[in-house]
Amino acid sequence: MIPVKQPSLRRRFLSSLLLPALALALVLTFGGSFVINRIVEAIHDRLLDGSLLAIAERLAVDDGEVTVDLPQVALGMLESQAHDSIYYSVSVGGKPITGYNDLPLEPASAILGQPIHWDDAYRGNPVRIAAVKRRVFGIDQPVTVAVAETRTARDQLQYQMLRDLAIVEILLLLVVGLLAWFAVERGLQPLADLSEQIDDRGIGGSSELRALELARVPREALAPAQAINSLFERLGLATELLRRFTADASHQMRTPLAALRTHLDLLKRNLPSTEAGGQALAEVNNAVLRLERLITQLLTLARADEGALAPLQSQRFDLVAKLAAILVQRTPDAVARNIDLHYVAAEESLMVSSDDLLVGEMLGNVIDNAIRYGGEGGTIIVRIASSAGKARIEVEDDGPGIAISERERVFDRFYRISRRNNPQGSGLGLAIVRALSEQLGADVVLGDGKELRGLCVTISLDLASNETGDARPWACSAR
Repeated sequence: MIPVKQPSLRRRFLSSLLLPALALALVLTFGGSFVINRIVEAIHDRLLDGSLLAIAERLAVDDGEVTVDLPQVALGMLESQAHDSIYYSVSVGGKPITGYNDLPLEPASAILGQPIHWDDAYRGNPVRIAAVKRRVFGIDQPVTVAVAETRTARDQLQYQMLRDLAIVEILLLLVVGLLAWFAVERGLQPLADLSEQIDDRGIGGSSELRALELARVPREALAPAQAINSLFERLGLATELLRRFTADASHQMRTPLAALRTHLDLLKRNLPSTEAGGQALAEVNNAVLRLERLITQLLTLARADEGALAPLQSQRFDLVAKLAAILVQRTPDAVARNIDLHYVAAEESLMVSSDDLLVGEMLGNVIDNAIRYGGEGGTIIVRIASSAGKARIEVEDDGPGIAISERERVFDRFYRISRRNNPQGSGLGLAIVRALSEQLGADVVLGDGKELRGLCVTISLDLASNETGDARPWACSAR
């Protein structure tokens, strides 16, 4: 399944703020470039006009010929750091009088006495040309004066102004982005606080189902927060009902079973002994024992599921002593199947902080499975030691073991491996172990035994904070 990328409010808010700002910056860029171009052209055109009029004012007629006394200032005012080239021409009726004879003439739309400007090319370079027509006393035709300037200074000034505009816009966008980030963070802080409250009540937190505090929840998030409070309330009620059911079922189901077993014992003693009757009573007794075990396992699994919704009752206890007590309780079952039960403790005491009852249920189910499936007349070895800050328990039997391909599936509820002459069971033992280990934060690994040929179940629990491991080698392999 392809993971779906969750939408982000922070990204949406930031994009809603920054995209319009970026669009506005682009509009300002295009508008600014247009305005800058007009300003630069107007400034330089005024200089061209000044030079043009300085030349036109010095026009005169001598013996019917147009003369011009070109003043030094006329072209000097156009000098710049860009070292542009300056060209001029004076002509009458298209006939050159002085200057650059091949300089382009003015457009036909020129108006007498009014300077005009246009862009053209001269000697392979783009130029800006200004021209004016003047009437001079003594000749019939108007005199045309033109001044041209290359565009280097204009282009440099325009580039500098556009660059400065871009720098200002970039800095402005950075400031807007920074302010938008802080504004969004501040605006989303109540949602972050609400999320933290929910996490504190989650499965990974304290698992407390107390209501969320809504005083600082924004109006926009109030409805879902109230819905979560309602859900917590209903979940708390469901947890309480499950707790009551587990307690009631534990008593109500076991009481009639105990009475049934008692009456079966009385029947065995008082009824005449016949082969058929004895066999029938034995089958009924075995069915009662299986039913009792199934009910016990179902109740244990219900308590494990219930525990996932409630905080652990953690206390400090000695795991070595706990395991020894569990083995003493299971010894009669091992003796009934003629199984040798060996206990190897590498440490005298290993203190852990966990739920005493749930740890006992988990270890008891692992040992029960080994007794039930390890093979009659076989051997079971139970080891406990510490390593790298963890208590490690191994339960190894000499039964048929579990194939690698089946080792994950056996943790599923009611899953049983099909074997010839396999003892009857419910398929809940390892499912209970997995459910309890997840709640306790323990690791459960199925592997091959080293000393025995069967299955080795390894359980690792964190030691209490002041306990240290001695890094002992382990016998079982998780191949």
